[in-house]
Amino acid sequence: MLRVIAGLAVVAVVASAGWWWLSDGETTAAPERPPTTVNVVPAISRSLSDNLEVVGTARATRAIVLLTQVNGRVDKIHFQESQAVKAGDLLVTLDDRAARAETDRTRADYQRALSDYQRASRLVGGSAISEAEVANLKTTMESARATMEASRVALEDHSLRAPFDGVVGLRQVDEGAFLQVGAPITTLDSVRNLEVNFQVPERYLAEIHPGLTVEVSSDAYPGKVFRGKIAMLDSRVEAASRSLTVKALLDNTESLLRPGQFLQVSVLLAEHPALLVPEQAVISQGAQSYVFTVNDDIAERLPVSLGGRRDGWVEVTAGLDRGQPVIVNGHSRLGSGAPVKVVEDEGALMPSQRSLLEEPA
Repeated sequence: MLRVIAGLAVVAVVASAGWWWLSDGETTAAPERPPTTVNVVPAISRSLSDNLEVVGTARATRAIVLLTQVNGRVDKIHFQESQAVKAGDLLVTLDDRAARAETDRTRADYQRALSDYQRASRLVGGSAISEAEVANLKTTMESARATMEASRVALEDHSLRAPFDGVVGLRQVDEGAFLQVGAPITTLDSVRNLEVNFQVPERYLAEIHPGLTVEVSSDAYPGKVFRGKIAMLDSRVEAASRSLTVKALLDNTESLLRPGQFLQVSVLLAEHPALLVPEQAVISQGAQSYVFTVNDDIAERLPVSLGGRRDGWVEVTAGLDRGQPVIVNGHSRLGSGAPVKVVEDEGALMPSQRSLLEEPA
């Protein structure tokens, strides 16, 4: 009887232990983690530029202050302020009545001196006139001709014309004002093509040369880019700033930019093909950067090396292959080996990033 009771006790203990093991296994088994929803974008190959960013100042290719060449009263102003003019256009006329009268007088003096010299030249050799008298008449004739030419130039100086194509500035005189020689009338700037002067640190001397492309922007026209090329380098480096002055010619066909304007200048030093991923795909931990890719709906973390940037994309110099998908959304708490579910979402990229994605390789 005692043996039966002892056997039943052993069976009860074993049964209790088995029940505990089974129940404990059920309570400690972790539930399977659901896949994380993510968006992916393929790594793309595009050209990447090495740019030098500096600031510059716009200058007109030709710029002058128009001054009076003679004394006179302003008879008529023929231009409007900020008007585009052509070379030879009449801008200002001064009262030229006295100058015309002087021109007529000197012309008459020249004609009389010329007639006297021609008549004496026909008589030279005889007893009527000597060669010395003919020489004196010739000198008188030449002097009269020079005086006539000077009066003609003075008459022309009463009419101020544009010496080249450009845009006139604000006028500094009014009709009826009496002007002395050298009085400023207005400015004239050739702005269809502008010069942009900027400073380049001397460490770029080996990379800067005429012909390089420059892109110029201004806070006055957000988002607009003006393009040109480097035309000339200064012959010396400034000792104080250790920089070289560079001149670029800029297309300003629309005449939007003005001389003296402050500009942001980007010089294209070189260009090379690069493997790019969206900036939001990169996770940095200390000095190391990572991206997540997807293989058979499983996330895989890859260490990568980074380079330059362009339009919201960053260059990957090592650790990734072209076309390999990278996760751009949903990877903030993702671990390598975690299940993922890839879904399409046009909003995963910014408009500027999407435009580069759609650009031909």
